Amino acid sequence: MVNVFNYMDNFIFVISLNRKIKFTNKAVMNKIKINLKDIIDTPVKDCLYTNGKSINNLIDGLGKDEDINFDFYLQIYNKKFEFNGDLFEGNFYEEKSYFIVARDLCEKYYNRSDLETLLDNINLSCFIKNKKGEYLYANKRKCDFHKKTKKEIIGCRANDLYDNVQELGYIENVENELIKRKEPFSAENVFTVDGEKKWYEVTLSPTLNEDKSVKNINIRKHLDKTLDYISIKLREINESINKGEDIYKNNLMNLLNYISEKIINNFKSDGVAISLYNKDENDFSILIGKGVIVDDFTITERKETTTSVHLKYTQKCKLEGIKYVDEIENEMVTRKLKEKNIYKIGIYNITVKDELLGHVVITFLQDTKSIEFGYDYIKTICSHLAVTISNINESIKIKNELKEYKQKKDYLQKCIEISVDIIGKFDKNGNLVYINEDILKGILGWSAKEFEDLEQIKKQFRDKKMVNQDLGSVYENFDFENDLTVHYESKVLCKNGEYKWLEWNIKNYYDEETLFFTARDITSKKEYQKNGKLLEQAVEMEDLKNRFFNNLSHEFKTPINIILGIVQLIEQSRSNNNYILDNLDFHINIVKRNSYRLLRLVQNLLDLSQVKSQYYDMNFGNYDIIEIVEDIVMSVATYLKNKNINLIFDTNCEEQIISCDPEKIERIVLNLLSNAIKYNKDDNDIEVYMDVSKSFVKIYIKDYGIGIEAHELENIFEEFIKLDDGLTRPCEGSGIGLSIVNEFTRIHKGEVRVFSELGRGTTFEVILPNKINNTANGNIKNNKNIQNKMERCNIEFSDIYN
Repeated sequence: MVNVFNYMDNFIFVISLNRKIKFTNKAVMNKIKINLKDIIDTPVKDCLYTNGKSINNLIDGLGKDEDINFDFYLQIYNKKFEFNGDLFEGNFYEEKSYFIVARDLCEKYYNRSDLETLLDNINLSCFIKNKKGEYLYANKRKCDFHKKTKKEIIGCRANDLYDNVQELGYIENVENELIKRKEPFSAENVFTVDGEKKWYEVTLSPTLNEDKSVKNINIRKHLDKTLDYISIKLREINESINKGEDIYKNNLMNLLNYISEKIINNFKSDGVAISLYNKDENDFSILIGKGVIVDDFTITERKETTTSVHLKYTQKCKLEGIKYVDEIENEMVTRKLKEKNIYKIGIYNITVKDELLGHVVITFLQDTKSIEFGYDYIKTICSHLAVTISNINESIKIKNELKEYKQKKDYLQKCIEISVDIIGKFDKNGNLVYINEDILKGILGWSAKEFEDLEQIKKQFRDKKMVNQDLGSVYENFDFENDLTVHYESKVLCKNGEYKWLEWNIKNYYDEETLFFTARDITSKKEYQKNGKLLEQAVEMEDLKNRFFNNLSHEFKTPINIILGIVQLIEQSRSNNNYILDNLDFHINIVKRNSYRLLRLVQNLLDLSQVKSQYYDMNFGNYDIIEIVEDIVMSVATYLKNKNINLIFDTNCEEQIISCDPEKIERIVLNLLSNAIKYNKDDNDIEVYMDVSKSFVKIYIKDYGIGIEAHELENIFEEFIKLDDGLTRPCEGSGIGLSIVNEFTRIHKGEVRVFSELGRGTTFEVILPNKINNTANGNIKNNKNIQNKMERCNIEFSDIYN
């Protein structure tokens, strides 16, 4: 694209999305007399101006698939250049950019064709010649004068058009005078045309450089032809890269020789060196060296120079352009240049995408300005070389990668052949692309075709649901814009009718839109795990039973020992006739309380056994759940005096009839209150709150005690589980109370939840359905047996104070 732009007569400006100059073609550079690097990355607002809206505003208002024509001017280095251009949007090297295709402002009203038409229609002969005297342009009048076409005149000299020696001498004198004067002037002379003498007035005007020297466009024309030739040859080299390394290397060296010779001839230099950077060795090696160059660096000196050059390049230091030897900062390089009597040196980077690939170095033994106007031409050569070298490097890289890929492919194929796993690939439509069929047959018995047609595999890799899996379709779960891996296990039908467990590993590669998979037979592993798990469960259950019976033995033994101790005390006192009757009530109370403990333990064991065996009598009826809970809470209050604990009851509803078994509800509440009292701290409250909604009745029992660790919460309702086991436990208990709470709540089609924070307390939430029993004939039953409530309280709290 850049090469095309550089051969256009229009002025091309490319603007990046961040509104900076990204590129200008050679036409712009030649007009404003600066180098491309002097304007690159300059903000548009700092160099391009209009008399109305700014360029940025014009870009903001630019619609898709449209362009804007406007007048603007470029101001740089206190110089102003006026243009008329078209602004539009496009892509520059695959990046969204904005383009201005411009012309001189005067060309908004007329162009070259208009001027040539004007010159062709005036009654004067007009022409343009270079310093060598070659015609570059002639108008119609001039062509008619010599009876030739424009094509026949272009490139001719005066001696090709005039036969008279006197006339030729006059023309040479006038042209020499023009070069000497460096300003327009007129002269008169008589010419013989067809034997007739005629007087003619000649007006000549030179085209000057900025230093007032006569501009020699011959070199430019010659360089243009050279660039055309180089472009053709580089294109041929690019096309020959894949034809063989020797062919393209030979063609490249021939072209580099040609380039070196043309640089020496056109710019009158004394030497040229073209070097390339070797990444692996971190070194610049000279491919072509002609004339006077410095090529006697030691390996150490080359390494130091390479490091220095790369450091300056990465730091965006100015490396390019013409330098006097004394201006070079590297003392070692300066010394070597002076040893060769080199006075001046030109350095030009060969780069592609900010990567330094090499240099073109031009040397001069004396001061010269011949190279100064050739910067753009040499940079164009460097640009062409960079593309070709980059292509060669990429080609070598691709060949090496292809070779490595083939080696890996061969290696992987060998691994697949000796693998004990099923290995295969499905395309994005779920079709089997590859599978190691021998292993497949050995594990499952199926052929590749049978395996692909297997209904389970179809579902697994195509349908919406995977057999025995919750993942859904493998393809449905894969995001093909990312690389993902899925691991899972499933049972697969074998050809003999049996099932085998396979461990699947499936990898998605988004660039190929395929699924690679391996499947390992883990049937034996599964059996081992199953047997191991059963063994672990058996061991765990045995341990649990042992701990439970140890605890149960303690729970039975303690109250029995206490009762026996009291009996022995009474018997001993009676035999000695010294029993104090005042202690009788105290001893009876101890015996009674420990009897309650035994009764509570036996009752809990019977309840749990009956619930688990589903032979449990429930007496459901429609009762006021608020009243049931409140009565039992009030009955418990008397047991909290010695603990200095306040029992608080609150509800958002005064009455709510639901279907329940009041005796089981009381057991639930008493168990939870007993638990709260055991683990609460003195002087802290216990709160009971009831929340009635349309669908549920919730009972909250909250204490501010020791709390429960998070990892223990999930097992808290399991039977035989007691969190504070051993001699350090603060209270007695068998560890089945909460399990009974959970079972009684479940029978009511409810749920128990627990929330706790270690050291901050625990809250139990009992959730019951807010429903009545329609078969109870609308009877609302009363549960006012105070004596029974007191008896149940005595039983449930019998293990708190011993």
